[in-house]
Amino acid sequence: MSDQANQVELLIDGRVHTGWKRAEVQRSIEQLAGGFILELSQRWPGADLPDIREGLSCQVRFGADVVITGWIDQVETELTDNSSTIRIEGRDKTGDLVDCSAIYKGGQWRGVKLERIVRDILAPFGIPLVIAPGLDQGDVFKSFALEDGEKAFDAIDRACRLRAVLCASTPEGALWLGTAGTEDSGVTLTEGVNIKRITSTHTWKDRHSRIIVKGQVPGDDNEYGASAAQLKAEATDSEIDRYRPLVVTAEHGTSSSALRERAAWEVNARMGRGKRGKVVAVGWRTGKDGAEGKLWRENTLVRVVSPRSKLDDELLIVACAYTQTEQGKVCEVTVALPEAFEQIAGMGRSKLRGRLKDNAHRRRKKKGDDGFTASWERDPPRGVNR
Repeated sequence: MSDQANQVELLIDGRVHTGWKRAEVQRSIEQLAGGFILELSQRWPGADLPDIREGLSCQVRFGADVVITGWIDQVETELTDNSSTIRIEGRDKTGDLVDCSAIYKGGQWRGVKLERIVRDILAPFGIPLVIAPGLDQGDVFKSFALEDGEKAFDAIDRACRLRAVLCASTPEGALWLGTAGTEDSGVTLTEGVNIKRITSTHTWKDRHSRIIVKGQVPGDDNEYGASAAQLKAEATDSEIDRYRPLVVTAEHGTSSSALRERAAWEVNARMGRGKRGKVVAVGWRTGKDGAEGKLWRENTLVRVVSPRSKLDDELLIVACAYTQTEQGKVCEVTVALPEAFEQIAGMGRSKLRGRLKDNAHRRRKKKGDDGFTASWERDPPRGVNR
């Protein structure tokens, strides 16, 4: 594959801008909108910079592959007596859902499926919806209401979690509804072969030896009295070998079987999110020398083999960060255990997710460690008991 096929292009109003000295593009199933940064520096006075302004619609491509379709958020220029620099930042179209409030007539839906709610929220923004083939959208919502001033993404995310569905952006600027990916990238990332650097994070901060989930439901012929008012279930994480209990209150009316699923989910999700890694691979593509084949893509599976990390497992690609500098092109692939992104119906907003995102943000602000840490081996949760 030629260098032209991996050239970074910014398309605005049919005009292609190239020659970028630095490029960063990030896509993730943990962030609704992918983003990009492009920089161009010229080392002589009076050099012309591209006439680009904030607010323009744009598309970022690597050769023929589209990676971002959205808007330019910000343009910075820096001029000195001997150089000129322009820095352009932007996001997918779905970035507006993160920034802006959801507005819908009456602010409430009754007796509709998830798709209807999402389409109604998207409509004013002109953002199309893509639904994964065969996706189970769950039962209709008896009632779903917007919270006062709620951001569009928060409302969509809340509705999706109540029906065990993931939402993310597509490179073409649509909103996608689906589940954790099962497609194999067809490539193995191997230490000493096609891995430039690998780091891993292992934490027990949000993991617990025993998780007890409590809830209550209105009584009926099957569950009534104390059995309806004091439902509980529990699951254990066999890797946590000291006393670390946690009691979780279910957000919504539920059943005994749903509480058992919730307890198992809490263990699995906390285990999965407590073991993560970042692999830096040469180039942006899965083929020879990172220059050929398909682009690395989020929400696909990849086998990672690193003896020094005691790692040989098939993992879910959570995020891809493509970078181009004067030193060349690399892709930082963030991987996690697939269990971290399994969903169960009726969750609403996940307090676990919020804490882990806060922790991840704090870790990103600290300088990384290039060393290797302990094994990724894990045990499934032991029996779930009422």
